[in-house]
Amino acid sequence: MPAAVPRFERAVWATALAAIAVAVGAWTWKREPRLRAAFGGLAADAEMERCGLAGPPPASGPVRLPTCQGDSPELDPWLAPDAHGPGLEALTSLSEDLEERRWAWEDVNTVPVVRWDGDTRVVKPGARGRMLSVRTAVDVSRAFAMERAFGYDLDRAVIRYQLDSELAQKRASLDAVLARHGVQRRHGPDGDVLAPDYEWMIEASLEDVRPVARAVLAEARRRGARGLREEFGAFASFVQELRYGESPEVGDGKHRFGLSMPLWALATGTGDCDTRAVLLASLARSIGLCEVHLVRDADHAHMLAAAAIPVLKGDKIVRPAGRTLVLVETTDHWPVGRVASRTQGDRLQTVFLASTAASARATARAAAPAAPSASPPAPSGPRPSAMRVPPPAPAPRTSARSTPAR
Repeated sequence: MPAAVPRFERAVWATALAAIAVAVGAWTWKREPRLRAAFGGLAADAEMERCGLAGPPPASGPVRLPTCQGDSPELDPWLAPDAHGPGLEALTSLSEDLEERRWAWEDVNTVPVVRWDGDTRVVKPGARGRMLSVRTAVDVSRAFAMERAFGYDLDRAVIRYQLDSELAQKRASLDAVLARHGVQRRHGPDGDVLAPDYEWMIEASLEDVRPVARAVLAEARRRGARGLREEFGAFASFVQELRYGESPEVGDGKHRFGLSMPLWALATGTGDCDTRAVLLASLARSIGLCEVHLVRDADHAHMLAAAAIPVLKGDKIVRPAGRTLVLVETTDHWPVGRVASRTQGDRLQTVFLASTAASARATARAAAPAAPSASPPAPSGPRPSAMRVPPPAPAPRTSARSTPAR
């Protein structure tokens, strides 16, 4: 029992000393602003070290813009020379490098359908659609340069600031730089995000895709297309014929939201859903054919197109801003106005609406006569020698019963 008393006394003394130390620390904290500033600086430095993306960015859709309050760097990373690579101004110094491209495809919109059983189309045995083919030249140097101009370096789009007034200035500065690369900042409920500027992509591509658009339109008319809907169907089926997948990288490590520029998609013959939708919008606008809108699902997992064309019974449509637009699936061989049953209309969001004024400008620029049609059918798909691209998606069967390819 006597041995327990010293241990008890030591515990009491230790508790008392700890309480005194806490009191002294609290008093010093209140009386010494330099101590509080030093502690705050350490915390801010630690937070600044963590200012960045947690893990890789999403394969598609908006990317969070890292924004942290603390000590600002002497030079914001996006202001470094060529922080995000060359812009479209690099096109002015290029030498022409034309390569012939030939495409041959079946216009799925002209396959005579007896009826639809859910997602399965029933056609007459041996029925086939209108066969189309075009041949035109693609400037691969411009295609490569345009792809490199698009997108941004993830590590050089990070905002660090001290004062709120400084934050506004830095946002404006970053916006101006990213605008040269087809990237725009948006403010959402969880902070700023960066997203592709679809209008920039389309407007930058009009002159380059116009020869292809003219050739497709001339071939469709030569093969019997009558009216806007049939002409547009030739474009939709043309885009569907590209190999499915992401276009080959150009070796600069930039983030492009899983997208490629329209001319690069034509040069490589490859594109996924959003790349094809942007390509379709570019082709249609380049000759003033019709307005094409981009539509995505709420999870950014899939993108479709929607066109201002005549509506037929059974068409799947969307009505942004009170307008009626026909949905177009660009990755599978579905006719215009038909989409898979898994596509839920209540989860679709219109992300881009081409303006009537923009289409009018395109029509004026495209006033020159259409190019003559191409020659006999040839194997589709450009294959640049130094590029490996995914194999083409399977074409739909055209027997007594056929289902559009998934």
